[in-house]
Amino acid sequence: MNEKQIAKRYLISALALYFGGAVLIGAFAFALSSRPESAELSGGQLAALALLLPLLPCASFSGFVTAFLRVGELKKNQLFLIVALFPLVLVGVTVLGAVMLIPNFIKYVTALFK
Repeated sequence: MNEKQIAKRYLISALALYFGGAVLIGAFAFALSSRPESAELSGGQLAALALLLPLLPCASFSGFVTAFLRVGELKKNQLFLIVALFPLVLVGVTVLGAVMLIPNFIKYVTALFK
């Protein structure tokens, strides 16, 4: 698979994940805020929740793409360590994805337009 195909799949997947998450979290937050015993949230706070919370799964997705795009290059010992230390790997990948979310997006957009 060439870089242009990877860029197209990454951008479509990341944008679908973000906007799908924004719709679902927005609907969920609105439903929870309409309950009588819940804390009252303004429309701006609901919109901020709906737009900011989907960034966490997008960051995790971006981290997995960045870290494991070349999984075939890992040795068996490294794969066993990843499985054994999965919670630490998951946190590390999510942090890596949070840092690399915007640079990956820019990299793949430029690769798509080359």
